[in-house]
Amino acid sequence: DRLVRAMPTIGAAVAGAHLLIVGDGPERGAIMAEAERLGIADRVMMPGFLRDPARYIRLFDIFALSSDSEQYPISLIEAMTSALPVASTDVGDVKNIVARENRPFIVPRADEAALAQAISELAHDAGLREKLGSANRNLACALYDEETMFARYRQLYGSAMKRADFARQS
Repeated sequence: DRLVRAMPTIGAAVAGAHLLIVGDGPERGAIMAEAERLGIADRVMMPGFLRDPARYIRLFDIFALSSDSEQYPISLIEAMTSALPVASTDVGDVKNIVARENRPFIVPRADEAALAQAISELAHDAGLREKLGSANRNLACALYDEETMFARYRQLYGSAMKRADFARQS
């Protein structure tokens, strides 16, 4: 519901702002009820589960994550590789994953006003979105691509098992 409650603030200042929530779950009805209560149901789209969500994430201007709990959200990495700026609650590793320049837009979990402000600031500034999106993409490509991650895991496990040769195995 946090993202839905942020929309009136954002939408009032940014013409044509829409919220797209990808995925499905037990909160769907409550989310749409909140959108209706706020009079913004026509600007909230919930297509449900989408196979290969990375295809659709490229259509976004901003990636917003309003979770109460996450650890290492793969959707965040997908957004970063799609050169998106991120506005998110500070849960799990989110703040450590995004580019340094994007960290001011990671806000305390319970601060809905700060999340709305972060999204609104990004919505108003295309240059800032591009700058942060580029920084996120560069970081994601450098640190989180599949081969790099596999190499790091091999090194970590090899170190834990005290086997230097493990990191060289493919």
